[in-house]
Amino acid sequence: MRSADLVRVGAALSVAIASYAHGALGFALFFLVLGGCVLSRVLGVGRWVDLATCSVLLAAAWAAQLDWYVAVPWLDLVAHGLATALVAVLAAQLLGRSGSLPDPARSGAGWPLALVVTGLGALGAVLWEAGEWFGHAVVDERIQVGYDDTMSDLLLGVLGSLVAGMLLARQAVRAAHTVGAHAVSGQGAPSVSVVIPVRDDAAALEVCLQRLSQQSLAPTEVVVVDNASSDDSAGVARRHGARVVTEPVVGIGAAAAAGYDAATGDIILRCDADTLPGPRWVELLVRELDDADLDVVTGLGYFHDVPRGLRAPLAVGYLGAYYVLTHLALGHTAIWGSNMALRRRSWLAVRDQVHREDPEVHDDMDLAFALGPRSRIRLVGVWVGVSARALHGRAQRKRRLDRARRTLTLNWQVSPPWLRWRDHYRSRTIQISSWVSRKPVR
Repeated sequence: MRSADLVRVGAALSVAIASYAHGALGFALFFLVLGGCVLSRVLGVGRWVDLATCSVLLAAAWAAQLDWYVAVPWLDLVAHGLATALVAVLAAQLLGRSGSLPDPARSGAGWPLALVVTGLGALGAVLWEAGEWFGHAVVDERIQVGYDDTMSDLLLGVLGSLVAGMLLARQAVRAAHTVGAHAVSGQGAPSVSVVIPVRDDAAALEVCLQRLSQQSLAPTEVVVVDNASSDDSAGVARRHGARVVTEPVVGIGAAAAAGYDAATGDIILRCDADTLPGPRWVELLVRELDDADLDVVTGLGYFHDVPRGLRAPLAVGYLGAYYVLTHLALGHTAIWGSNMALRRRSWLAVRDQVHREDPEVHDDMDLAFALGPRSRIRLVGVWVGVSARALHGRAQRKRRLDRARRTLTLNWQVSPPWLRWRDHYRSRTIQISSWVSRKPVR
């Protein structure tokens, strides 16, 4: 749990409080703030950027509602500079994840990114001021506007975005040098295995393997686990240079475990045959797992084979419900098998605790249970496309719910949720105590 999550809770409560105290205008303002705070979490930005974004947006909104800008005029300039800069960074991250921006880590030059962030900040500043003028004219005359106010707010917004863009560009250039050095020398870079369980899914597997062959950071190996397929899945894998492992016991748990066992990389990435990884998928997951204390990072996804207008709501509804509900059941962050990275040492520590031979368990949830509350699992903003076919039809949906029920029953018999939450907070207390002992307050 991040510190910024507490601010997000505050933003959610503020929506209700402002709606009651200030009506529709208060609801609209704080609903936008909550959206920005959630987007920051979904994109997986750094902890300090996440905390700063949520805190600045929430503080700026309350300052407007409580007329602090009238009492302290310079506070408005500070809010515009900081908030515009942070929102511009979020927008740049969103465009980068969607592939709409060039990858500075691959080009080796960060200055285009600085220009983009500055441009996004300038656009945001203009929209902000236009919104204030519209609000003053149509919604509420108490919204403070004026020529001098508008020009100074625009200036601070652009300057703040310029500084943020330069800092982000500098970070991108450093990351590019690191990735480039690893690619050239091979020294210091972890070896990476990609594991793909497959059963009778040759066509989808071919597309997935083609995308893996075009990664910005090539994996050391791709391990395809043929789970008693009757089609040409194994042949497709061999033609693309993947190492094929045969698992005769039918079931995603057995196939995934066989792949993890066979993988030789320091880091094991996992996806499904119908996963559509982006060109930086391997690089982004490996970079997110750079923290040596992390055991697993797990990402997000969208359904690529549904109408465009339904992709976002279905992804939020399905994956959002999965991550929230399983977090409550586990006592920590869940794992999604279609988009994850796992340290090999973490797998070896729990390989005998997973229910690999039970075909009616969710293997990713089962692995999360085995890792336990003392492990460190982080949800990150790395996206992939997946097929919605597993949700087609009442029988498919019922089967997934039955598997979830069985996974919970098996693992709660060993460790019920209240004990897992106790262990979660106990491990966090130990971590905090250890950190304080190394860095005592003076």
